[in-house]
Amino acid sequence: MTTGVQQKLSAEQVAEFYHDEFVQDQARDFAELAGPVPGGGVVVDIGGGVGFFAERLRAELGCQVRVLEMDPESVAQCLARDIPAQLGDALAPPLCGDERFVCLNLILHHLVANDERTTRALQVKALRAWHGTNVEIFVNEYIYESFVGRVSGRFIFEITVSRLLSAIGQRVAKIVPALRANTFGVGVRFRSHDEWRELFAEAGYEVHRSRIGAEEPVKLPLRLLLIRAIRRDSYILRPVRG
Repeated sequence: MTTGVQQKLSAEQVAEFYHDEFVQDQARDFAELAGPVPGGGVVVDIGGGVGFFAERLRAELGCQVRVLEMDPESVAQCLARDIPAQLGDALAPPLCGDERFVCLNLILHHLVANDERTTRALQVKALRAWHGTNVEIFVNEYIYESFVGRVSGRFIFEITVSRLLSAIGQRVAKIVPALRANTFGVGVRFRSHDEWRELFAEAGYEVHRSRIGAEEPVKLPLRLLLIRAIRRDSYILRPVRG
């Protein structure tokens, strides 16, 4: 296998994530951490799917919004519901100059390659894409805390990025549903709270505000991966000033 290659979900895998299950929590965290959005500033939802989050921000907070998506069908669905949207890549987003906040809701952990070094570089690149703009970044991300060091997120990455281990994992998941993953064969890179903060710093951002999410149940099979806690934390990032 050639290393350093970005992995991408299939259209079928992507479609499994287009739901509004976490949108209420994400909108609450954004409102609490970001505060009022100045008039004229647009909130851009990167990888915003069919626009559930953007739609809620517009309806509840009166925000001007725009969805940035790589999937043409998702963009079409947004436009059909009068939600501004455009095609674009999180790693090289089009800059319109009207952005005030950029939102990365459960997106960074899907920016993966088939090795750890390149995966980290992709996640950093998505953040650095907004350097030099007057933009703050809202991040909502999965947190995986481990009983031992920071091994759980790395374990999951190595299993899901490997075709062989993913094939084994898919068979095991038929017997133990708690081990099911939508990203088998592609990869997913979760991190601990401190790991995300370190990655933000590497990208040139400081955490201005953050909110620790509620812990989710960790089923016994998942504890075999040394997972101590799973939750979704939110952050407002500002660029570090010279």
